[in-house]
Amino acid sequence: KINKLALADNKVLLPQKIGTSQKWYQSGLRHGAEYPYPYNSSTSTFSGGVQYFIPFTALEDATITGLEIQCTTAQANATVSLGIYASDSNNDVADPLFTSAPISCNATGAKNASCNVQIKKGRVYWLSSLSIGTLNFHRNATDSLFPIKGSASANSMATIGYYTTGNTNMTQSAPTSKADITSPAPRVLFVT
Repeated sequence: KINKLALADNKVLLPQKIGTSQKWYQSGLRHGAEYPYPYNSSTSTFSGGVQYFIPFTALEDATITGLEIQCTTAQANATVSLGIYASDSNNDVADPLFTSAPISCNATGAKNASCNVQIKKGRVYWLSSLSIGTLNFHRNATDSLFPIKGSASANSMATIGYYTTGNTNMTQSAPTSKADITSPAPRVLFVT
């Protein structure tokens, strides 16, 4: 008798780990929502006041010690805030586990926020960013992320996350008026 897809562990759905370290999240390395699958490196321009939420499933228990985003254009008085949000019982975005203070983007390069967030294997978490000012970041899109829900029609783009508009600060509760992301979103990385 075969127990079809009643998996006790998600490892059968993922590539096998290679090397002497049998950990998915190696200390000091950056991981995005697309990990362990390929990332198509490119950048996009993002408008200020939009908060993005991109989900990922934890591959193992770990401690996230920092969040990072790569800013590819500088703008005076522009900032970015980073966050990680929990999921509710439906795996939808819930309250924040961590949100950073605004980080200056008056120079290009990696923008970092230290944190201490425990994640549990198999649970869904949401990486988030909010920029104030129009900025370019490395981005995630439908070419690097799996859809999170079905499409409305045969010719519509896949939904890879959610966004909210008109923000001046990162939300401190589950967003209630969110829209589907079917285009690029800033690529937020986490460090373990």
